[in-house]
Amino acid sequence: MTDAPPAVLAALRDAQVLVDADALVRAIDQAAVRLAVLLTGENPVVLSVLNGALPFTAALLQRLHFPLELACIQVSRYRSATTGGELHWHARPLISLAGRHVLIVDDVLDQGLTLAAIRDWALEVGAVRVTVAVMVDKKVERLRPLAADVAALECPNRYLFGFGMDFQGYWRNLPAIYALAER
Repeated sequence: MTDAPPAVLAALRDAQVLVDADALVRAIDQAAVRLAVLLTGENPVVLSVLNGALPFTAALLQRLHFPLELACIQVSRYRSATTGGELHWHARPLISLAGRHVLIVDDVLDQGLTLAAIRDWALEVGAVRVTVAVMVDKKVERLRPLAADVAALECPNRYLFGFGMDFQGYWRNLPAIYALAER
């Protein structure tokens, strides 16, 4: 028996697998090749957006074979909810971004508000260039304040979880990407 909330268990039980683990690995391989082309010789700071980007960042790092530094930033709008709210800055990196090429890695590009705020902040503190990589670029019909330079996958505009993306704080540990059942 599990202590997980019933809604969390039901979410996985009723979910649709959008990207299975094998397809996800292939997409990450391709994203890493594109990033290597963009970043080799740049000595970048890889800025992983916590918590969602951890699995994607780890997978990318294993495939990037050039000097880089890793830092984390924690900014959120969702805070275990299914819709975004006010931007909350929880932690900023200890590494200086001044004079550096910064690669921001995030799990999903949805509205783009959080990523745009992080990009703007990185430029304000002296980054000379910012590249944005996301695991999933959602197909949305509205204008966003930025576009990803590299997206491993494109998925429909549904609530996604797995491989870093959560449902009510759970299921980041799944090896595939799921869509919440449409009701």
